[in-house]
Amino acid sequence: MNNQPMIEARAGSLKVTLPVSENLLPWSHGRAASRDDYASMVRERLENPIEFPPLMLAVIPDDRIAIALEEGVPDGIAIACELIRYLLEHGCSADNLSWVIGTTSPSILDGAKNAMASHGLDGVRLVAHDPQDQENHAYIAASESADPIYVQRELIDADVVLPIYCIRTAECPCASDLFGISPGFTDAATQQRWGLAWLDDNSTHLHQHEKLSREAGWLAGVQFALAVVPSIDGKVAEILAGKPEAVFRQGVEQLSPLPNETYDLVIGIVDGAPQQQTWLSVARAAVLADSICHPNGKVVVCCDVHKATPGIRDLRSDAPAEQANKRLLRSHAEDAFPAAVLRSICVHRSVYLMSSLSSTDTESLGFAYVDGLHSLEHLIEQSDSVCVIRGAQY
Repeated sequence: MNNQPMIEARAGSLKVTLPVSENLLPWSHGRAASRDDYASMVRERLENPIEFPPLMLAVIPDDRIAIALEEGVPDGIAIACELIRYLLEHGCSADNLSWVIGTTSPSILDGAKNAMASHGLDGVRLVAHDPQDQENHAYIAASESADPIYVQRELIDADVVLPIYCIRTAECPCASDLFGISPGFTDAATQQRWGLAWLDDNSTHLHQHEKLSREAGWLAGVQFALAVVPSIDGKVAEILAGKPEAVFRQGVEQLSPLPNETYDLVIGIVDGAPQQQTWLSVARAAVLADSICHPNGKVVVCCDVHKATPGIRDLRSDAPAEQANKRLLRSHAEDAFPAAVLRSICVHRSVYLMSSLSSTDTESLGFAYVDGLHSLEHLIEQSDSVCVIRGAQY
């Protein structure tokens, strides 16, 4: 009987099974165990929050409450529904509740509508955040360079804002601030500036990340936040709730630190449901893998993306990377930022992609094609040291 330990992962419809060997390290930011008892978790966290009184002591029945669900939160729709149900059960009126989702994706919005119907959450207003719809944004402040910062108006007009976001390291592209507001619920121009800062100078980006997020969160009136700690399989390990600073601090402490070594081959697997299989997840996984890859090493991303969006198709451009990225971000094309991030990595190393795209489409975008587990195992055999990252989108 073969008792060799195996890595068994699933990225959407892609199943990745690899044997663990002496030269292969399995690793993840996320925790090993996952939970799905969201009703009891949400109730417990709201009634015993971190450095904050029970939530309902800070809410009065006539308060207008906005729930802000960041895009990409594992099982975020289910968690938001349990939060809404808790509020309704404790005296809040559905007419005073709005649920703002940080995406305009039809499939995600349909999923939210279906979940609300199945939970009997009638009367709660669902709002899709569109960064380019300037009429639905409100001015809150100016940046250090005097650029205006706009935030989703629904959040500014609410008496109470309850953000739900996923804990990620600050180095992760488009990681939420500790208030769950920036950059996900800001306007397109603000998001563009953040994207350029991230690409141009990461230390500058991190400084802006901290300063602007605190300003945006404070001016939006966020005093309470919910954060999801991811598990290695792209699901939920823990839900934290309470004072935003304390929640963020405890959440980051639960993430595993990066390995100290670098590797010849780093494989980033985007574990999780179809909602996790996005080009932003590809970019996040590539950044994480690149950070622990030897300068002459190779990066592989396993993510079940099915098509090249307008921003991703721009990777076919032959223009110099910096020039192409600035033009792309100004265009506000779908997935412009993930494309710019991926281009910045592809200019200095080989990036392989295992997905549902054809070999022709994959290679036309500048990626090397991985046609299945056999090709993946062949890359491993050619490498002296390998790291396989589970839940690499975190």
